[in-house]
Formats: sequence, C-alpha cells, structure tokens
Amino acid sequence: MQHLFGSEIPDLVRDFQAHIRTKYHAEVLVEENQNAQGKLVYHVFLSENTPHFLAIEQETEVFLTEWLERKNAQAWQNGVSPLNVSHEVSSANSQANSRFSFLSYFQQQKITVFLTALCALIYLLMFLGFAEPLLLLTHFPAEPEQEDEIWRYLSHTLVHLSNMHILFNLTWWWIFGGAIERQLGSIKLLQIYLLAGVITGVAQNVASGPAFFGLSGVVYAVLGYVFVLDKLNKQTDFEVPDGFFYMLVVGILLGFAGPLVDINIGNTAHISGLLVGMLLAFLDRNIRVKS
Repeated sequence: MQHLFGSEIPDLVRDFQAHIRTKYHAEVLVEENQNAQGKLVYHVFLSENTPHFLAIEQETEVFLTEWLERKNAQAWQNGVSPLNVSHEVSSANSQANSRFSFLSYFQQQKITVFLTALCALIYLLMFLGFAEPLLLLTHFPAEPEQEDEIWRYLSHTLVHLSNMHILFNLTWWWIFGGAIERQLGSIKLLQIYLLAGVITGVAQNVASGPAFFGLSGVVYAVLGYVFVLDKLNKQTDFEVPDGFFYMLVVGILLGFAGPLVDINIGNTAHISGLLVGMLLAFLDRNIRVKS
C-alpha cells in the first residue's frame, strides 16, 4: 500500500475519496490513529495494484492544493484566517510523511535492501577473521559431492574480496536494482537475481573454474535489463544516463585487460549477465509498471 497523505480534517479525506471514486472508479483506504498531541489523524492509502495508480498518485498533491485554496477563499469570506486551514493540512502531512515515507521506501525495495545488507554482513564477517570458512562454504561447486549443495549456485554472489569490489557492485545494485523493484515489484527483481546468479555462475565456472565470487554477474544483468527496458517500455523511468551503453561496453573491455595487470576479473560472468538481463528485458517489453 502506498501512503498518499494524512490529515486531521475529515471533510478533506471524504472529498478526496469521492473525487477518486467518481473520476477513476477506484477506492482508497483510510486509517485513523492519534498523533503525539492526541489529535485524530486520517491516513489515506492506495494499493499499488489499483488501476490508474500513477495518475492518482500524481493528482493527490494537485487535489490537496486546490481543496486548500477553496477553503482559504471560504475562510476569508467568513472572516477566518486562512492560515488555520493551511496549518491543519500541512501539519498532518508532515506528521504522516515522517512516519510513513521512510518505512514505505524500504517496503518498496525489500529484496534490494536484504541483498545489500547480506553482502555487507558477509564482508564484515570476512574482515573479522571468518574469511576462510565463508569462502569454503559459499564457493561454486568444485567437487561432484558439492553439486547437490544447491545454495552454492547462488551463494558465490554474496561474497566480495575487496573494498572496491563490494562498493562497485552494491552501488549499482542499490541504484538500479532498487529502481526495478520499486517500479516492477520484488518478484521481478528476485527473478532477475536468481536467473542471473545461476546462469552467470555456470558460465564463469565453465570458462575458468569455481574460483570466483561477487555480485558482478547479477549487477550486469540488472544494468542490461534497465538499459533495454528503458528503450522498449515508455512507462518505465529508470533515469538511465546518456552514454550508459558505452559505459557497459567499456566495463566489459576493461575486464579483458585485467589479466595484463594481474587482476582476475570474471568477465564471462559479466558478459553472460549482461545478455541475460537484456534478454529478460526484451521478454518483459510490455510489462506493466506498478509505481
């Protein structure tokens, strides 16, 4: 559920409900609770699956502004200071925003937050002296008896071997993985992670053996996905910068140069991840954006 606004004025909430019902044939959810001053506050929510979700979300601020202007005009006519009306609305909104905006932000990108936190925790444990057991536990299957240890096909994505390694991966994962999850949902991001994690791991293992770690293959899948879908689906808004594709190509080329300076880079995982992400985006070209 997306929190739209909160107010201490029941007439405002009722008018907004009626407006949305009439114009969009949709319903909003209203919950009541008391604020710190003991006043009753009405919080208005809208389901992300509601038809015309984006239009309703965008119109909310316009409606509140116009409603306030009308009430201010009536207040002047009745000899009441319009600041009283303005204060009631803005006060309720600020309280609602402070309470719900932070929580709502993380609720919209649960997978992004969880994977980021898990990678950071594992990196911290390695720094604290648990590197060897963690590496032995999480590497891609290297022996026949390890092939049945299913977690290994994904656990290699959670381990990072340097500050730059984890910083690069988690930065792009947070920005564009979070954008995918907010706009297309947690299931879609989880699907990309699972497919890219397994496929890039298998590809890199075939190319160089099981000695590889990191979220890079998944990150390239995420980058390839947002690049292609941003071109094919005009509902999406990933804010892909100019020159994004060239950045991806340069990243791949630098991967080939890694061995020249004694840096082992899983370029097969990068390339296969990029292809996986681009293919998934093509298949999802008509996907419905939720938010």
